[in-house]
Amino acid sequence: MTLFGFGALLAGLAALATGLTLDWLSFDLLGLGLLAVVVLGFATVARPSRLVIDREIQPPRVPKGSPAIAFLTFANRGRRTVPVAVATQPFGTQRVRTVIPKLRGGERGTRAYRLPTTQRGIFDVAPVEVTRRDAFELFRMSRRHGRTERIWVYPRVLGFRPLPTGQTQHLEGPSSDTSPQGNITFHRLRDYVAGDDLRLVHWRSSARAGKLLVKHNVDTSQPYSVVVFDQRPGLYTEESFEQAVDVVASVLVASAVNKAPVELRLTDGTVIGGPRVRDVTALIDHMTGVRPDPGGSLQPHLLTLRRTRGGTSLVVVTGALDLDDLPYVATLRRRFDRLVVVSVDSESRPPIDFPGVRVIVGRDADAVLAAWNLQAHT
Repeated sequence: MTLFGFGALLAGLAALATGLTLDWLSFDLLGLGLLAVVVLGFATVARPSRLVIDREIQPPRVPKGSPAIAFLTFANRGRRTVPVAVATQPFGTQRVRTVIPKLRGGERGTRAYRLPTTQRGIFDVAPVEVTRRDAFELFRMSRRHGRTERIWVYPRVLGFRPLPTGQTQHLEGPSSDTSPQGNITFHRLRDYVAGDDLRLVHWRSSARAGKLLVKHNVDTSQPYSVVVFDQRPGLYTEESFEQAVDVVASVLVASAVNKAPVELRLTDGTVIGGPRVRDVTALIDHMTGVRPDPGGSLQPHLLTLRRTRGGTSLVVVTGALDLDDLPYVATLRRRFDRLVVVSVDSESRPPIDFPGVRVIVGRDADAVLAAWNLQAHT
């Protein structure tokens, strides 16, 4: 019951009581009329509704700013006409409204509306709410239709060019055990491990050594990228953090071109992907919900990478650049063919040169995009 409806009920009761007390027929009729309006309004909204609504959201994953459409399919499964109704869609802090037209018995219809996707995040889209009102706006009754659905509003993915693999220099195969194992180029002999293909056993060497030795072959052309995201909130403004997330998502997509494997590392300790992961969907899903983390630090994660297999490129995305981090990046030159540090800084900074490390500084993702496509390939 609305405030106006509650007032009408009290006024009707008061008028009826006054009429009965003073034996005044006009007040009796006024009170009965108001109470009749209240009862009629309640009966209008309380009677069972045969309106059925289904909702489908397409697509469930969209880049920030791209359209995500909710399709409503509704039907009147009763005989009585269903009056015009307003369907309200809660979405984050906003509410999207659409009108359901009057439906005669057995009629069907569809409506579509766009969900606001201006903010990155993972959103649970609540069921549609349909509010019924009586003609005098005395009563309102809401009913939910459908089920809760989840939608991913991705960061922007800009046109970053893939980094050169840097692998063509290894004409005779790699010079490190950290190269990806494959079946193209012989690298060395190693001890047999349970599960190894027996066709790779080198029998002559095994006979001399008195133990099984197998050929360790490597794929010298397979690119493999590692992307590290610095989440320390002190390095960002609210806007520059969002811009940095856009940069990370763009670098992940660019690095995964031609189904190349990619690994994502965050300073909160999260590690997703790896040498066998060729689909970046899970990585972008995680970046969709990522938030600043005050507990992490970049340097310990860079030290950890010194004990990993390495790859063709390492990209570190951070906010305002901490020059003390660059020597830690530079120590990874034996693990990665190309080292790139991207600083998303809302303040203008002069270009930075550091031996063995390509440093790109931009005020936002678009500025980083221009510098990346110009500098990272020189």
